[in-house]
Amino acid sequence: MIDAELWAAWRLWMGVAGVVVLIAASLLVIIWLTARRILAEAHRALAAAERIKAQTQVIWALESTNQTAQQIHETVEAIASKGGALVATLEDTGVRR
Repeated sequence: MIDAELWAAWRLWMGVAGVVVLIAASLLVIIWLTARRILAEAHRALAAAERIKAQTQVIWALESTNQTAQQIHETVEAIASKGGALVATLEDTGVRR
């Protein structure tokens, strides 16, 4: 091979290497931009989830409200049954108002 052919081959392979480097760099930039977009969407999704949690907190508080209502209901039923028994006893003994 003469010097001109060596330089021509060298330029050809340097050109090929340059194209490969440009393609790899382009792919890395595309991946980086995509990752940034994914991160931004993840932040938006997290903010939406936090808003949903705050707005549905009342629903979870219904459980304690239902438990309290059940306790009140049981107490009222106990009072009603004892009051009914008291009324029946008073009527049986002839006590009037």
